Amino acid sequence: MADPRSKKISVLIFLFAIFIMLVVVTAGWIYRMYTEQTAYSEERTLATFECSRYYYVIHPDTVSYVDGTLYFEIENTLGSDIPSIMVESAVETKEVSIGLTQGIAQPVSLEMVVEDWVLVYPRGCKDVNFKNLTFEPK
Repeated sequence: MADPRSKKISVLIFLFAIFIMLVVVTAGWIYRMYTEQTAYSEERTLATFECSRYYYVIHPDTVSYVDGTLYFEIENTLGSDIPSIMVESAVETKEVSIGLTQGIAQPVSLEMVVEDWVLVYPRGCKDVNFKNLTFEPK
């Protein structure tokens, strides 16, 4: 029959091995979360700095949607030139090259399928610097 002291040592070694396994799994999980969150945070911070260079206004009285064509006027009030904008509806997304310089207002006419809202934003700035246009389609 086995010595009670050797049974205790065997149980302690077994429990210690389980503890080490849990520590390794937890450390791996924490490391993965840290690296994912750091990468996401860095990506969002860079996008925020990049997109904060654009200051533009879409004049609400110029927004209309008639016979499948969206009309609006966009003005670059301050900041860097806006080379292109993205126009996104619930149905489709289109890119418009406008080359909008500071202090200039430019009308935009775009054939696209629109329901009752449109997002307008400089390329790559969807979650950071966008304008939400809502209206009643005609």
